[in-house]
Amino acid sequence: MIYDDPPVPRRAALGLAGGVLAALLLPGRRAMAKRVFPADGAVDFVARRQGSVVGGHRLEFAHADDTFSVRTDIVLDVRTGGAALRRFVHHAEEIWRDGWLDAVVSDTDDDGRRYQVRAEREAGIFTGTVNGAAFTVSGYIIPSSLWHRDTPESQILFDTVDGRVKVIRSELIGSEDVPAGGATIPARHFVLHGGIPRDVWYDTDCRLVRIAMIGRDGVPVVFERQ
Repeated sequence: MIYDDPPVPRRAALGLAGGVLAALLLPGRRAMAKRVFPADGAVDFVARRQGSVVGGHRLEFAHADDTFSVRTDIVLDVRTGGAALRRFVHHAEEIWRDGWLDAVVSDTDDDGRRYQVRAEREAGIFTGTVNGAAFTVSGYIIPSSLWHRDTPESQILFDTVDGRVKVIRSELIGSEDVPAGGATIPARHFVLHGGIPRDVWYDTDCRLVRIAMIGRDGVPVVFERQ
């Protein structure tokens, strides 16, 4: 979401500008929809780089009637020697209905590069635009916001920054104790390889508690749950 992602092979047929990608179906997962969605409320992460705070990340969850919404707000302002090195601002809202991602609206400023994504599910097809260019995605999809407990089990993620589908491969590193909310808790550590390279940690209730990624300058940025 924040740093350059390696290109996805052409064979993956990314659905930008009118393409269609048959997304991976996750058998049995849709029946678990009510259980996989977090409780209402906000979760905050602080971003650190070389020990310095460089930004924050907030997730807000809300249930209303037959929908579930997720709002993501990320701000990074990385400076070195007083000079701006990296600025990333991302706001997105996801709407879920009956366990399916039903709509996404996002606005992103990535070092001056602007992305605006508008998409919704119509007749079973996820259809939208990014900066006015149309795309469609078929099948069950999970967004790149990483909160969803099935993220490590997916082989594709819908990138809410640029409206593209990214192919990933998950590797379980193991169980680790990580700081979260002023305590140290056990969590499972996964590495996501491919289109959205990340290290992610989920606690025993499958809640996202930590994210790490490598910047373009090779220095990691770590988001820790408050």
